[in-house]
Amino acid sequence: MIKAGALYFSIVIAFFIAILSASLIMLAAHYRSGYLKELRMGRILRNLESGIEMQLLEKPGNGYGNHSIDLYGDGADSITISRSHWGIYDLAQVWSFVSTDSIAKSMLIGLDNHQDSTAIYLSDEDRPLSVSGDTRIKGVAFVPKSGIRKAYVESRPYSGVEVVYGKINDSGRKLDGLTDAYLGYLKEELKRAGNIDGELQILPTNSLTVGFLDSVQRFRVPKGQVISQQLSGKMILYADSMVVIEKYAKLDNIIVFAQSIKVEEGFIGNCQLFARDSITVGNNASLSYPSVLGIISVDHLVDQAKIDIGKNVKFEGIILSYEDKRSALQTMISIGSSSIITGEVYATGLLKLSKDVKVFGKVSCNRFIMKTPTTLYENFLVDVTLDRKSRSKYYLGSPIFRGKEQHGKILKWLN
Repeated sequence: MIKAGALYFSIVIAFFIAILSASLIMLAAHYRSGYLKELRMGRILRNLESGIEMQLLEKPGNGYGNHSIDLYGDGADSITISRSHWGIYDLAQVWSFVSTDSIAKSMLIGLDNHQDSTAIYLSDEDRPLSVSGDTRIKGVAFVPKSGIRKAYVESRPYSGVEVVYGKINDSGRKLDGLTDAYLGYLKEELKRAGNIDGELQILPTNSLTVGFLDSVQRFRVPKGQVISQQLSGKMILYADSMVVIEKYAKLDNIIVFAQSIKVEEGFIGNCQLFARDSITVGNNASLSYPSVLGIISVDHLVDQAKIDIGKNVKFEGIILSYEDKRSALQTMISIGSSSIITGEVYATGLLKLSKDVKVFGKVSCNRFIMKTPTTLYENFLVDVTLDRKSRSKYYLGSPIFRGKEQHGKILKWLN
């Protein structure tokens, strides 16, 4: 005969077995769910990498807009890619989806031009290039057929051994032009900046950040408003007059289109600035890579469109001036003494380099000028360094410059 306590004991044992079994089932389900999620995330990441590779293989200036792609035709693996202008670079975005899970990436795309070893390209205007003092040119030099020579300036001879520490080639009559897709975009945006009354919301005076996976935010900067706040992200500012950027403003990745722009002394930031008439950068300012200063002179609203960079400025990126038709005075880029430029300087006009200026990268212009208290020199370089070899091999340029067709590379992750 079975004791009554045995039945109670059996029920307790069965209860604990049921709890243990349920726990094991739940644990198995949890691990299965985690395993399946890990598989989905792996698929999402692989699909994301495929989308990024598609963006990098796209020819610069093409593929703009949004495109959804079913990678395998089964509706399970989808990506959406988006591409647009961001100044003189391309802004690319990729969204990868599997079921309800997704990952997105945003990036700035530049061009790998490390094989271009040109330090200087000077248009052939039948004027030789003269070097004096402690000038050093390191890299390939394209100069007029009349050549390059050593010269005395202010009783100082050229101190180097070779006039160019690299190969010397003959230059052409004109600089290589700019890419139509990017130049056309800049012209349209500057035209928009000149006709924005009431069209856009006025820039708030408080700090503002816009994620690069969000829609672009466009604001109008009215006359007299000074930019002194922190502005970051997918933001474009327009002004039909002068824009003043104060020393303590914090700008990160934004773009400004205006009639003229003034950056105050001591400013530190990262931005792309484009103007029709002038850009002035004060002494001791620092603009980090990939910043851009660009003058696009189309209607010749001033006698001479120019970029004026002060003393002891550190600039990393691209400085360019452009005009459709050559004006009497031509555009000018002026760089103050002891400034250091890392990247590229392109002037469809005059380039004024003060003493002790260093350019680690490439310089292209129609004519150099240098001014002393008593004399204006044309096509003279005195105590300047143009050193292509010192620019990092990881530097990426802009597709606005015409050259050999190249694939894009990721210049900067934006999220």
